[in-house]
Amino acid sequence: MNSGSESVEIASRISDINAWNHVRPGGPKEGQKVKFLALRGAFHGRTSRPAQVSHSTRPKYEAALASFQDTDNLIVVEPNSVESLEAAFAKAESEGVFIESMFLEPVMGEGRPGRSTSRAFYDAARRLTKAHGALLIVDSIQAGLRATGALSIVDYPGFEDCEGPDMETWSKALNAGQYPLSVLGMNERAAAIYVRGVYGNTMTGNPRAIEVACTVLARFTPTLRQNIRDQGARFVAGLQALQADFPHIIQSVEGTGLLFCCELDPERYPVTGTGGVEEQLRLRGIGVIHGGTNALRFTPNFDISTPEVELVLSEVRALFTLLA
Repeated sequence: MNSGSESVEIASRISDINAWNHVRPGGPKEGQKVKFLALRGAFHGRTSRPAQVSHSTRPKYEAALASFQDTDNLIVVEPNSVESLEAAFAKAESEGVFIESMFLEPVMGEGRPGRSTSRAFYDAARRLTKAHGALLIVDSIQAGLRATGALSIVDYPGFEDCEGPDMETWSKALNAGQYPLSVLGMNERAAAIYVRGVYGNTMTGNPRAIEVACTVLARFTPTLRQNIRDQGARFVAGLQALQADFPHIIQSVEGTGLLFCCELDPERYPVTGTGGVEEQLRLRGIGVIHGGTNALRFTPNFDISTPEVELVLSEVRALFTLLA
């Protein structure tokens, strides 16, 4: 496919088939109401169904779009709360609600950039989705490669022996920002659910996009993977040192590999908008975007060196010194 949203869209289309297989006349959950389950602060894309499960941006859609009015199709749970997840499935079961799929970012990219999913929470998600007939969809579009140097959650440190999800999506780093590409991986269960004719895409299987992805993966050496982890840890430590020096500016720091952020005081130091901290750092040559509530999310290249990390941190310190 092309954009990340499109891979999530087809994953949710397969999820839709799974839902109908369960709730249609004669199905094991005949007549039940169908809902999604996602995490608080989650982001999964901006097309139709991905937008419906994106808790971080859904309020904006509900305020502006007719198609989002009077919708009650999303169950939201706290990240890494096994208790909250178990309670959500139990409540759905007691109320006659079928959860067609659970969406999960291995490391959050928008709502809480850099917050990683714990192994215990993932295992609970895998266990509960299987027990209730739901599909587990892992969205690695933002975290893939950037968070740990590994493409799939099943290769993350501490997850090597986990049971894989039903589907996993990738984009962004996989195409090196050079060519539109997204990919959907499926296990045998999800592949068996798919029905020919329910999805089509003019650019699916684009050979140039596939060549770009293969080239990217071929260049991911063990050294580069380790650099992502090491420099990510260096960035987080550096931002934490800045937080200690500027506690009135930085409220929190979070990160996994090179997917990390620092949350700023939204009242005194707005990140976005004209003259915001984001803009001021960009004028200093620093690659930064926004996320979270009022967070700076940094976007370093994967082979960034230690002197380059120190340069970025020094520019942040210089700006904060002026702002203070």
